[in-house]
Amino acid sequence: MHEVGYELGNLDATLILQRPKLSPHKEAIRANLSSLLGADPSVVNLKVKTHEKVDRLGENRSIAAHTVVLLMKK
Repeated sequence: MHEVGYELGNLDATLILQRPKLSPHKEAIRANLSSLLGADPSVVNLKVKTHEKVDRLGENRSIAAHTVVLLMKK
């Protein structure tokens, strides 16, 4: 994205899974995402949720990630 003249405006991600519990690792994951993207950590938001034991997500059979990214032209 940097090579073609864009920078990260913000990133909002939600990880949905039963296990492993990611809450204790949330800040480390956020810091790694920021580093990988070359972005300030203040523009990266990460939420982790469970699916309350409903469907495949809640039965610990799958993991989902929902992400919205705003890219801005430099």
